[in-house]
Amino acid sequence: MPRFSGTAAALFAVLLLCFSALSAEPLQRLSGGESTDGLNLSAIRVGEHQGFTRIVFDVTYWQGYGKPQAGKPADKAGHYTFTLHPDLSIEAELAGFRSTTTAIPSLPKGGIIRTIKRLSGEEYGDDSAVFYRITLRRNARLKAFTLKDPARIVLDVYE
Repeated sequence: MPRFSGTAAALFAVLLLCFSALSAEPLQRLSGGESTDGLNLSAIRVGEHQGFTRIVFDVTYWQGYGKPQAGKPADKAGHYTFTLHPDLSIEAELAGFRSTTTAIPSLPKGGIIRTIKRLSGEEYGDDSAVFYRITLRRNARLKAFTLKDPARIVLDVYE
């Protein structure tokens, strides 16, 4: 049996740990909403509540959708998938969206949400979905649903 030097053994252990973290099963995955197209993510709002933090994704019609609906509140919120990973990050996939005209919101200091970042590039190149990575400060439980009048996707993060 081959023997590794201390440095090689440490490197092997780090690589094994990284591989196991990447291949780990998600802690939680939520999907819902309705399949649609022609939406715009117009705002992301974050609010602290007793025992949970709420993230609201406001939905309007895409400007390229055509008049008279362009820019107006949508009647369908689109489809969502929220995946909570063991590294305490949530990957948010919002399908049916052709664009996003929102900025990343300010986050409450010391709250459970550490960061919200829009993902883009070749890995996330679908032109009918937007992707966000939300990182948490500590473990959580998720609940997601849609609302109408106006259309919204809601993610509750319970501590």
